[in-house]
Formats: sequence, C-alpha cells, structure tokens
Amino acid sequence: MRFAMVLNTYPPRLGGVEMHAFNLADQLTQLGHKVWVLTLDSKRSIRQDGKVQVLTGIGHLPIAEVISYPALGSTNAISRFLKAKQIDVVSTHTRFFPMSFVGARAAQKAHVPYIHTEHGSNFVNNSNPIIAIGSRVVDLSLGRYVITHAAQVLGVSEAAANFAGYLGAKDPQVFYNAINLPETSYAGPQRPNHLVFIGRMVEGKGWETYLRCLAQLRDAGQQVTGQMLGDGAQLQAARDLAAKLKLDDVVDIPGRVSPAQVRQAIAGATLVNPTVLSEGFQTTLLEAIAEGGRVVTFPVPGAQLLEAQGAPVNITSARTVDSLNKAVTAMLRAPKAPASRELLEQWSWPVRARQYQQIAARVLAN
Repeated sequence: MRFAMVLNTYPPRLGGVEMHAFNLADQLTQLGHKVWVLTLDSKRSIRQDGKVQVLTGIGHLPIAEVISYPALGSTNAISRFLKAKQIDVVSTHTRFFPMSFVGARAAQKAHVPYIHTEHGSNFVNNSNPIIAIGSRVVDLSLGRYVITHAAQVLGVSEAAANFAGYLGAKDPQVFYNAINLPETSYAGPQRPNHLVFIGRMVEGKGWETYLRCLAQLRDAGQQVTGQMLGDGAQLQAARDLAAKLKLDDVVDIPGRVSPAQVRQAIAGATLVNPTVLSEGFQTTLLEAIAEGGRVVTFPVPGAQLLEAQGAPVNITSARTVDSLNKAVTAMLRAPKAPASRELLEQWSWPVRARQYQQIAARVLAN
C-alpha cells in the first residue's frame, strides 16, 4: 500500500504525536509499504528518512511553537500530490492541528480514504480562558469535521477513542501507542527509591506536585533521590521551587536531555507521573517499564490496563500530593517485579504496525 501522512510536525521535532508518526511510518516501510510524510517547519525541504520520504512546507503564524498554518492553496497542492503518487490511504493525527483538516479535505478532493488517529482524551485543559474557549471552538468545528469524515478513527487509548466518539466518530477503534523495545531485557540494578519525572515543565504536567511529594517523602525519612527531565516555560520555576523545598542536593533538574539519557535515568527506577493534562497515552509509562522500572501515576489513559496485565504500576486514588505520597510509599515498601518480555512485546511498534496494516486493508476493502 501507498500511505501519505499529513501532519503539522514531525521529527526532528520531538513529542508524543511526532514519535508516534515517525515509528509508524518506519515500521510500515519495514512491512513493504511506501510512505510519504507531508509536514511543516520553518524551511521548505525534501529529505529521505530511511525508506520514508519527508516533504516539508513552511509553517505560518506559529502559536506557542506547537501549531502553525500551511500556506494558502495547500489543500489543492496536497490533493494533486495524492493523485500523482497514487496514494491509497491518508493518515492524519490529532483533530485540532490545521494539517489534519487540510489532509482530510485534500484526501476527499482526491477521492482517497483517510484514517484519523486521535491522541487527545479530552478538550484542552488550560487555565487561560481564551486558550480554553478557543481550543474548544476548534474542536467542535474543524476537529469534529476531521473526525466525522474519516473512513476510520483510531484512539491511542480507550479514553482517546471515547473522546473521538463524543466528537462524532463512527465506531472509533482503540489503537494503543507503542515503543521500540530494547534489544535485551534490563538486567541492571533495581533502584525503586530513585524517582524520575519526565515531561515538559508546563502547567498541568505535574512538576510542582512531584517536587512537593519528594519533599514530603524526605521529611518522612525516605531516602529517595530525584531527577526531572524536560524543558518548558516553567523550567526555572521548577528549579526555584526545588531550592525553596531544600531539594537542591536531592533532585537533578538538567532540562532537556537526549533519549539515551532518559533511558539511563529511568532504568530500574520509579517513574512518577502526576499529570492532570488530557493525555492520550503516554509512552513514558511503557518506556519506564521496558527499562526495568516501575510507575506511580495519577489516573491516566492506559495505566489501568498496564496494571491489569501485571506491569509494575501503582495508580493513585486521587490527583493530590497526599495521594501520590501514599502510592509512592506503597511502591517503596513493596517494589513490584519488572515486567516480562512477553508483556512488553505486545506494546512494540512491529506489532502495532501490523495492526495498522490490517486496518488500512479493511478500509480499502470497504
């Protein structure tokens, strides 16, 4: 089959949607399919990423380094591209990105079915009323259009699929996020008392809750250490709070680090995930488990399923510092055994790409 992914951002930009698309594209080519990626950045370019051809247009009117808009006429240009390349299936990701709407309209003009994957599990959660209201308007207009006109809608978790259904998706299907597994199972030391936070230092991600929990644990005599990995607008605020809580010698806050450094940090450790954002399915949960670690998390999509499958996951009873403290303390008292290789393999990208292949074949058959 011949696939065209139409999305706002793609690696080297890093994020959950970008890495999902990158790994899916790569694995589809490993199965023998052809994949083109049409995306936006600050410069126009054409490059080859392995077997995937990436065509980049210029993004305009950038908002918070997250959303930008394609040039006028992009819908017609992409439609012509789809016809010229004889694309079988178009792939779009996340309902509120402008390129998702452009990709949907271009696919319709070219008479090509498109599969939409939803990565969010609710409306955008933001304390700024302008952003909250504006994003909801987009969701209920352009986002709803993208979702209701897709040949198939996928959600990266049950919550994401249910949200897509709320927006009008016909028979949304769960298509879980996945990871690239390490070649061998982790055999290093277990260090459950090393508590790691991974994510952007922004409102709602939980960095403040993490630090206050760490301080409570230290005050209670727990010999825990910490790391906070990620950048963001509130990175300095996180460092300031760590100093205020007298955690300077306890927690390391380097900002953004490489993927290899992230894996090293979470190996055998405990990932602490107190986010209240509308996450779809955080691959950091899987990555921590794959590196021989364990997870303590607020209730988020996918966590309950992982726990039910036997993964070393503790879920808090509420989204509070005290509840997080209790869940971490329980994990420290009785650390759960690392996940088996068999459990992890069902969350790998080769397995997920074969599922996507089957979904696309069914769409074309119908």
